[in-house]
Amino acid sequence: MTDSTNTASNTDYDVIIVGAGFGGLTALHRMRELGFSVRLFEAGTDVGGTWYWNQYPGLKVDVESVEYSLSFSYVIEQEWTWSERYAGPQELCRYSNFVADRLDLRRDIELDKRIDIAEFDESTGTWVVSTEGC
Repeated sequence: MTDSTNTASNTDYDVIIVGAGFGGLTALHRMRELGFSVRLFEAGTDVGGTWYWNQYPGLKVDVESVEYSLSFSYVIEQEWTWSERYAGPQELCRYSNFVADRLDLRRDIELDKRIDIAEFDESTGTWVVSTEGC
């Protein structure tokens, strides 16, 4: 995949991930473990996914917070302590930031960046992806 940003620089990645929620952060970590060059693009100004975008009074998870723990990392599980039995979006965003920082994911994340175009180039068998700042 090629990232054709509006800055005219082109970079090839094996994998491009859209969104810095729990799924995106997990995918980024796993793709790195497998040895892929990877880049994650997030339209928001921070990680957190749904919990970044939805912050209204009274919002809470519907299962115990510990169920949101990313179990692929023993270190993350041991170092994070949930402050509420049913976390709200602020705590889930803090957790997302903790995960991104503790696993050094930020170096492969571009915040405030939206995928503008993704086209498959049949002649090269690759995707050409264009991004724009938000």
